[in-house]
Amino acid sequence: MDKENNVVLFPGLKTRLEQEGMKELQEKNYTDAIDKFEQLLDYGYRQPEILTGRLICLMELGRHEEAEEMSLQLLAAKDKDYLQYLHIHLTLLFQLGRYEEVVEMLDGVYANEKIPAPLKTSFDQLQKVSRKMAEDKSQTTADQLIHNFDKARKNQDAAQQWQLIQKCHSLDISPHVQKMEAFLMDEEADPVVQTAVLEWLIKQEIQFPVTIHKMKETITVIPENLTMVEKSEGMEQVLGHLHLLEQQNPSLYDLVYKLLYRYMYVRYPLMSTVEEAAVLAAALQKLASSYLQIEQPAVTEEEAQKIASMMEEIITFEAKYLTVAEE
Repeated sequence: MDKENNVVLFPGLKTRLEQEGMKELQEKNYTDAIDKFEQLLDYGYRQPEILTGRLICLMELGRHEEAEEMSLQLLAAKDKDYLQYLHIHLTLLFQLGRYEEVVEMLDGVYANEKIPAPLKTSFDQLQKVSRKMAEDKSQTTADQLIHNFDKARKNQDAAQQWQLIQKCHSLDISPHVQKMEAFLMDEEADPVVQTAVLEWLIKQEIQFPVTIHKMKETITVIPENLTMVEKSEGMEQVLGHLHLLEQQNPSLYDLVYKLLYRYMYVRYPLMSTVEEAAVLAAALQKLASSYLQIEQPAVTEEEAQKIASMMEEIITFEAKYLTVAEE
């Protein structure tokens, strides 16, 4: 913000602008105050009180993006006033409701900086309150999402259910775990949404057994011991039959992979047998080849019947997945 010329303010004018700026700031006349501070900055005066004065004005005027940009620049300088600027930056994040960032930033500061006792006490209190606010905010968000999920179930809107559960994946499931367990046991629950719920349990590392009723089958699993669908044993089992295809025809392999993922997502955590995995791999390759108009080698009549039956199931599951889930 320095002037291009080398004009220097008379000492009396500089002092007057500083005093007027601080007076306007104390009286909460932020527009007038920031005008004084910016005049000083334009002439190259960058004393901490001028910088912090402008920064506080930006915050109070609701110019949050500018305030954050300025505070980050001041922090990056790592000068002797670093902790003062840090305090203001943390206050800005707190005011914006970015409580998790406050907690994470202070964790990093504590690991790398030695904080004087009085300021450490202030930071500790800010972190404690921010952690509590972050937890409360997270729980409020989860409660609202689950409330909307219940409404979507009543409306039989599976796509909306899936979207809402996806938004829950980073939130604590504990208050809602019994409701989610009941959903996994519901014979009328959409299988695609059930998988989204199961992946929520997996991400939350739930350690107790959970029973799932899906496609007329019942299976009990411990979510912590499972992976997400994309890394599941079932996916790996089928892909093991297709490793040569990945090298020979990458485009065909990519389409096969998408078809397989959607198929597995609908079924998860139900597993295929070794024989079924081989048939599934062949059916996926044949179906994808037909989409790309690629001829496939002939097979026996018995194999052809198994592959045709599996292709029908793949097509059905893909349609089900695409009706509910977003990609």
